Amino acid sequence: MQAAGHRLTRAIAIAAVGLALARGRGAAADCPPDANDGGVRACTAPAASAKPAPGADPARPAGAAPEAEIRASHPDEIVSSDSGVRHELDEAQKLLDEGEETNDESVRRAKYEAARDHAGRALAAMPRNADAHFVHFAAVGRLAQMKGISTLALQMVSLNAELDQVLEIDPDHANALAARGGMYMKLPRLLGGDKSKGVAYLERAVSLDKTAVGKRLELAEAYRAIGRDGDAGRIATDARAVAIAEHRTEKIATCDKFISELRKSCPTCVPDEP
Repeated sequence: MQAAGHRLTRAIAIAAVGLALARGRGAAADCPPDANDGGVRACTAPAASAKPAPGADPARPAGAAPEAEIRASHPDEIVSSDSGVRHELDEAQKLLDEGEETNDESVRRAKYEAARDHAGRALAAMPRNADAHFVHFAAVGRLAQMKGISTLALQMVSLNAELDQVLEIDPDHANALAARGGMYMKLPRLLGGDKSKGVAYLERAVSLDKTAVGKRLELAEAYRAIGRDGDAGRIATDARAVAIAEHRTEKIATCDKFISELRKSCPTCVPDEP
């Protein structure tokens, strides 16, 4: 499930830049590029003055209520028992993971659509379920991503609002914290990016998920981005140790590839094994 969130935050960041560039194109001459953000020229409307909730994205519009939309879209599919909700959520998580693992685009789309629907049914019965909101966020986002960056850009507000809602319900939701951290790391500063906040969110996510591999690699990438090379190597090595301890062969291979690439760009980050 975290893999979907990680890949989605990358795509949302790209979509955010594209959307801001499109909106600011007519007034670009009045909006100078920021050298710290790679020269990206992106003008956005002034932020609302209302104070955001803890963990919330300041771009979330007032009154945004994804759960109301979800309930309205499943009027005849209310799950009536706790076990039914659990089943729907388990199915949604399984289908989302299966969608991440397949290389067949049509199968992937079908898996994401089914994950979205299962999560929607769980939310129709239990709209304050943080896990269901996160799976729904990931599935809807991945479907939008498959349709193209322009579609994803159009759904950015609702996706951010749902991620805000996960963190409002459960401020310690590790996957949502990692997703928010990823957004802070990958967005340009003029669009709300903040690498110090991104690292803090990712560190919190890792502290709450002792068996996380993907989150540790994302944190290692974040450390590298801010020049904490020793920490990048340490956390990448930790990720590999966790993958080995959990007997996750595919994750071990992912860690090995990550560490190999890290050594190429930063020979001192990870010492060669004796």
